[in-house]
Amino acid sequence: MPVGLGGVVHLNVNCTDLGRSLAFYRDEIGLQAHTHTAPETAEPGDAFGLALAQWDAWMMGGPAGFGATVVDLLEWKVPAPLARPPHPLLGFRRLRVSAPGATARALRDPDGTELDVEPGAGGPTGVVVACSDLGRSRAFYDTVTSLGTFVELVADPDAGPAPPAANTVGIWRMALGTDDIDADVATLERLGVRCLSPVVAMSMGPGLPLLRFVLFPDPDGTMLELIERPRTGAG
Repeated sequence: MPVGLGGVVHLNVNCTDLGRSLAFYRDEIGLQAHTHTAPETAEPGDAFGLALAQWDAWMMGGPAGFGATVVDLLEWKVPAPLARPPHPLLGFRRLRVSAPGATARALRDPDGTELDVEPGAGGPTGVVVACSDLGRSRAFYDTVTSLGTFVELVADPDAGPAPPAANTVGIWRMALGTDDIDADVATLERLGVRCLSPVVAMSMGPGLPLLRFVLFPDPDGTMLELIERPRTGAG
């Protein structure tokens, strides 16, 4: 059984100026800012492959909020944002996003992230992922995840490696929801997929619950994430 059966929770887009990018995704595209995540202090960053991690971010989507996929628009504070190399890379290439009343068009956000915008309910509707071996990546996404048509794979064997640093500007990770992250990690282990760290619980900021999550790469190092839905109620 594939992991992340809760579907795509969010697409992370790293930016260099959160205020500027928030205004762009709100005013130019038509998304709404739903939840502000901003840990008060830097935390151990093992889950991201970093020594320390601290960020300021807004979760942006349509009127349904987390009832649909959202954009995790994030400015790294510790470490600082890292510029994306100018040459083509493996990994996330383009984000497809809808918004109520939007005009269909292709454009770039203030940091150069490529977007395909279309009218719709609001939030990401798909993502283009460049890979070095189309057959290998298709087998991975079909076997390990249940993303279906959300991911469009394109072959680019001459591209540079997918960016390993979590603070690289642009689309860096895609988060999948799960109700049992420990069971999903065990599935990844059986499939021979390594995680960057054990499952961690980190603060998302004041007034928000701790979130349990783990990151794992596809065959080219494109980063995926499992997020366990916060448990509610006793037991």
